[in-house]
Amino acid sequence: MAGSGGGELRAPIFNGENYEFWSIRMKTIFKSHGLWEFVEKGVEISDSKGSAGSDEKKKDKEDSSDAVKISFTEALMKDAKALGLI
Repeated sequence: MAGSGGGELRAPIFNGENYEFWSIRMKTIFKSHGLWEFVEKGVEISDSKGSAGSDEKKKDKEDSSDAVKISFTEALMKDAKALGLI
């Protein structure tokens, strides 16, 4: 079928009727995209400010901050995708 969306699922618009069916479909769509946790929990923003410590602690913190930035960026992207589906 030409022009079909491939694997992309479209969220149904709630028209005020059949809420139970609509909510099950929405939950299924979000779960299939791996986004359901963002619907339930949102994006958690942690405070990266801490007390000044030893140089070794600062080095460990800098090394782990790159991983935190990547996972935070991924979380923001998934959150945006969930909002886009809505």
